[in-house]
Amino acid sequence: MKRILFVDDEPKVLEALRRSLRALRAEWEMEFAPGGAEALNILAASAFDVIVADMRMPGMTGAQLLAEVTKRYPRMIRIILSGTWDQDLRMQAVMTAHQYLSKPCDAETLRSTVSRAFMLRDVLMKPGLQGLISRVGSLPSVPAIYQRLVEALRSSETSAKDVGAIIAQDIAMTAKVLQLVNSAFFGIRKHISSPAEAVSYLGVDAIKALTLSLSVFSAFSNSRSARFSIDALQSHCNSVGKTAIEIAKDRQATRQMRDDIMVAGLLHDLGKLVLASLFPEEYDRALETAADRGPDQLAREREVFGAAHAEVGAHLLWLWGLPDGVVEAVAFHHDPASAPTPGFSPAGIVHVADALGGSTSLTPTGVRLDHEYLSGVGVAAQLPLWAAHLEDRQPDPVQEKPA
Repeated sequence: MKRILFVDDEPKVLEALRRSLRALRAEWEMEFAPGGAEALNILAASAFDVIVADMRMPGMTGAQLLAEVTKRYPRMIRIILSGTWDQDLRMQAVMTAHQYLSKPCDAETLRSTVSRAFMLRDVLMKPGLQGLISRVGSLPSVPAIYQRLVEALRSSETSAKDVGAIIAQDIAMTAKVLQLVNSAFFGIRKHISSPAEAVSYLGVDAIKALTLSLSVFSAFSNSRSARFSIDALQSHCNSVGKTAIEIAKDRQATRQMRDDIMVAGLLHDLGKLVLASLFPEEYDRALETAADRGPDQLAREREVFGAAHAEVGAHLLWLWGLPDGVVEAVAFHHDPASAPTPGFSPAGIVHVADALGGSTSLTPTGVRLDHEYLSGVGVAAQLPLWAAHLEDRQPDPVQEKPA
């Protein structure tokens, strides 16, 4: 049974939650607290899996409560459930909440949100890593792209389109803006997978606050790691995103699926950035002993961290509420045959794009193509065609350090 703690200063809201969630008592053990201080006392006495808190509460806001929970209980899933979404409170919650839901929220929406948040959490077998992943509020960006964003935001002539174009070049910024725009903060009734579209909804002022005031976006320090290069990782991810969208177009995928596939290609190796940011020395050792960027590196990551980068990246994106198609493609891009979606799924497309890596060779990156899977879904004969499509494309600059 999963243990859930609900926190709200309005007694009527807590009572309504009790009534609406009564049918879930076979799945959840629930407790209810009338404020932040009471919630911390309950947490000190007993362990919980999830905390669901109101945003605007006297004495201690939901964001302040979740910030304290992040420090004390980093493995807990943190959800904001509120009817108040003014700009200041939104920005306060950015770094502390995994999910954001609007009041009134029906029992099924709440159930599916909590269940979805649990689904990949248990993939991470190492408790220390699992706790740290749950604590991640943001990730560092390519220094040159971060500096370009800062300069653009300091100009009064910069448009949302300009900002979106910059953010779309960076995997960390893309992941964060998609987390925000797909939350209940903005009341958008569709999933958004395009960074440019996300910025147009969020607005330049919100991006400016995230960057210049809250430092949610920051530059990666290359001195942290001798072997890992965020520039090389970004170059590879950009290339995979471009290749994946070309394959998706060839397969006549819908617009929504193309957006999901493009973002999944861009974010497929986000887990490497997570590991390199949180554990620079350990990740250096994993790179040193791995013969290439394929199966050997995956095995070494699991040996060192208890999970490979695909699982780590998918876990974080799942916690951040990104579209299911994106998360699934990231989770299974090395093993598309295990993806829940049958046929040549987005995971399969990213798998091929990762192997092509922007080159005309079928295995330039050390990624081992699953030929049995590709034959089974009927696309093996198209591999040379997709590789040939890349010949006229200008490759991204090659960096000195391997990603």
